[in-house]
Parts: sequence; structure tokens; C-alpha cells
Amino acid sequence: MIGPRSDLPLSDNPAVRILPWIVALMVYLATLTLAGGLLVATMADEWSQGLTGTVTVQVTPTKNESLAELDARVAQATRTLLKTPGVKSANAIPLAEIATMLEPWLGTGANIAELPLPRLIAVTLDQTTDLDSLSQRLREKTPGAEIDDHQYWRAHLVTFLRSLQIVALTMVALIGVTTVTIVVFATRSGLAVHHDVIEVLHLIGAPDDYIAGQYQRHAQRLGFIGGAVGGVLGVATLLGLSALAGNLDGAALPSFQYWHWPILAALPVASAYIAKWTARRIVMQALSGMV
Repeated sequence: MIGPRSDLPLSDNPAVRILPWIVALMVYLATLTLAGGLLVATMADEWSQGLTGTVTVQVTPTKNESLAELDARVAQATRTLLKTPGVKSANAIPLAEIATMLEPWLGTGANIAELPLPRLIAVTLDQTTDLDSLSQRLREKTPGAEIDDHQYWRAHLVTFLRSLQIVALTMVALIGVTTVTIVVFATRSGLAVHHDVIEVLHLIGAPDDYIAGQYQRHAQRLGFIGGAVGGVLGVATLLGLSALAGNLDGAALPSFQYWHWPILAALPVASAYIAKWTARRIVMQALSGMV
């Protein structure tokens, strides 16, 4: 015998036959939503860690100051930083690199040397560095030099990304609740259709666990089939989007981590067990009310 014996023609119920398709849709949506939440979490961690221990020093040009004088102040600020305990590195960002960063707003070929733009120095610090003392020392040695520690911008960015993550997880939870509701509807429909057969099984002594087992095995099989189809389509969609994003700037886009895939692969299994235990609970409740 290939599987456990079934006394109920559960596949004849139209509400049950449509169950795998609806589960497939739910798992597909859950896969995309959960993948988005995982990518947002990765982005928040990468950006937060990438800015930890780094600051930017701005050297603002003064009125009627020549380029040579501004370059001299930048060099002075860089030397001051390198001589300060706790500073690991300090590198002035070249004008060409600043021009590249401003191309989306100023266009290609803009002569930024003629613009009153502040010069930037990228600084890497130890975790124990006192920013207030460093800022005061820098202002004393190089007037017009200010430290931007990115804290305000980073805090708001991470808060926004964490909010997106919560929204994604909430949507996955709502998809799970919707799946449970659909299984409840299909199971109750099956109970109504096969009510007479169930009563006969009761009369001949069939225990409730035996009847509920048939429903839960059937629901588990349909849930897994639908979940597998939805999961495969979801992963295929993600791989397609990854391929389309291959030509974009990889530094600005998060990537999937190796531990993301087992989580996504668990969704079809979760859908099968949700269907199984939901069907069992509904059937046991219904059977307890039968005489």
C-alpha cells in the first residue's frame, strides 16, 4: 500500500481542489515579501556597520580664498588628524572624485574647482576616539574645518529601513493568517460535503483521530504541493530580478546571504504544516460536537 487508507473522497470537493492554487499564490507572495525584508535587513546592517568608526571632515572655503590656499588648509587639517591619537587614517578626497559624485546634479564636465564647494577628508577612527576633543583640536589648527560624524543621517536611515522590515514581516504574517482562513473554509466545506459518510464512520466505531488524520494528511499534501509551486515561482522571480539588477551599481544594492535561502525554502514546508494542523483542529472541533 502506497499510503494510508482513505474512506473519504476528499478530492471531489471543488473548494478543496482549488486549495493548492491559493496556497501557491500565498507562498509566492510570502517569498517575495520575506525576501524583500531580508534584503532590507542586510542593507541596514551593511550601511550601519560601514559608517561605524568613520567621519567626514569638511573644510569650507572662505571668501576670496585661492585654490592654493584652500589646498594648504586641507593639507594642514589632514596632518592634524594624522597626528591625533585614535585616528587610523585620514585621506583628502580628490576633486575628480567629488566631481564624479556630483555628476547626477551638475552634469559631466562641470568645472567644480571654480565652485565654492567644501573639501572633504575621509577619516577612520578608533571606537574610543573623543569626537568633541578631536573637533576642538581641528578647529584650533585649521579654522573652517568641521566634523560630520553621520550619526543623525545614519540613525534616521536605519530607523527607516527597520520600519520597512517590520512592514514586510507584518505582511508575511497577514499572508499566513489568510492561508489559515482559506484552509478553514476548505476543511469546513469538506466536512459539510461528507457529513453523512463521517456519521457512518462514527457509527461503526471510527475514532475521531482516524477521521481527522485523513483530513490533515490530505490538507498537508495539498499545502505542500501548492507551497512548492509558489516557492519555485518566487525563487525564479528573485533570480530574474537579480539578473536584471546585474548591470546596476552593485555597491548600492544589497545581496542575498547564504542563510537567506534556507529561510525562503522553509516556506513551502511551513505552508504544509499550517494546512495540516489547521485542518486537524477544525475537524476535531466539528467531531466533538457530533453525537
